[in-house]
Amino acid sequence: MGLKDIKLRMTAINKTAAITQAMHNIALSKIKKSSTLLEHTKAFVSKVHSILVYATENTTEISRITTMNDARTKLYVLVTSDRGLAGSYHNQLFKAFLEETKDMSKSDYKVFVLGKKGFYFAKKKNLPMVNEEIVYNRDDISTMFYRPYASLIKDVFMSGHIDEVIICHNHYLNTATQVVRKQTILPVSIEKKAVYKEEYIYDVDPEIVLDQAVDIYIESSIFSAVADAKLSEHAARMVAMKNATDNANEIVERLHTMYHRARQQEITNELIDVVNGSSV
Repeated sequence: MGLKDIKLRMTAINKTAAITQAMHNIALSKIKKSSTLLEHTKAFVSKVHSILVYATENTTEISRITTMNDARTKLYVLVTSDRGLAGSYHNQLFKAFLEETKDMSKSDYKVFVLGKKGFYFAKKKNLPMVNEEIVYNRDDISTMFYRPYASLIKDVFMSGHIDEVIICHNHYLNTATQVVRKQTILPVSIEKKAVYKEEYIYDVDPEIVLDQAVDIYIESSIFSAVADAKLSEHAARMVAMKNATDNANEIVERLHTMYHRARQQEITNELIDVVNGSSV
């Protein structure tokens, strides 16, 4: 490899390192905001869940929402992102999902995919998808965006077409570690009691409260999973981009060494030619 080729390659890799460093900084700046959002979302979901528990305890009617069943047909809500360059973020999620459904018939489950990466994965694997178009999962997530899907999920569950709704997403443990989490949101589990026993005064019957609160619960549960997955995505991308930047800098250092050796060899050859020429 000539001096010019080495120099061009060094320039190209330095530009790549600058891009990966910028992506690392952007991901780092988003982690704190996403972490705060996740904390607030978890507190909200916990409060709505306690309302559902209290409403269930104060009604005599048996509701499909809070009644465990044999879960013959499942709906998986697969939370992915729109972008890559996040290390093993998607691979570990897809691997866990395929492991979960490998022994299941495609007639026994459906998949609702959030995120462009997951949509193309489901298309490639020919999974029984609910959504026919991409549901984008951008960084500026909002509960309003998921309201129609929450209503749809509730309708298919209450009609008996689906017996269990499970959200699959990457869960944030720390900056370096994200694990796959599977959470059943329907039927609502009421085994876990609130730490503090709270009393609620209803303007309407508990049955109506239960029916209306479950809409908020499904919507907020999806939002909480998306917020958790988004935090995991930023952390995974930050680590991946740091590794990419370090690798690029290491390659540049090696090219520097190659460049100086090649330049030294070129100078040595020129000196030999000069000496040989003067001795003739």
